[in-house]
Amino acid sequence: MVEMTWNTMDVIMLAIFCEAIVELWRKAAPLQPLRRWLVRITPFLYSEEQTVHMLDCPSCTATHVAFACGILYFFVDIVFVKWIVIALVILRLSNWFHLIFSTIRDIQIDRRIRRK
Repeated sequence: MVEMTWNTMDVIMLAIFCEAIVELWRKAAPLQPLRRWLVRITPFLYSEEQTVHMLDCPSCTATHVAFACGILYFFVDIVFVKWIVIALVILRLSNWFHLIFSTIRDIQIDRRIRRK
C-alpha cells in the first residue's frame, strides 16, 4: 500500500501548478494545434447542455488536470515530476508578482500625471 503524506505546501503548489497548466492549455500558442486536434478527435466530450467541449471549458480542464497532477505528484516517485511542478509554480508566481508590481507602478504613474 502506498503511503501518502499530505503537506500543506504540496497542496498549495499543486493548486498553483494546476492553474498554470490550465492557463497554458488555454492560451499558449504552441499548444493550440494539439488542443484543436484533441477536440476534433473526441466529439464524445462535447456537452450539449453547456454547448462547449470539455477541453475548452476551464473548469472541466482544471478538474482533469488536478486529478492527473495529484496522481503523478503523490503516487509516482519521480524527481522529474516534482521539478516540473516547482518550475511551473515559480513561473506562475512570478507572473502574479509581475502583475501586482505593474499595477502598483501604473497607479503611481497615473498619480504623477494627475499632479502635473
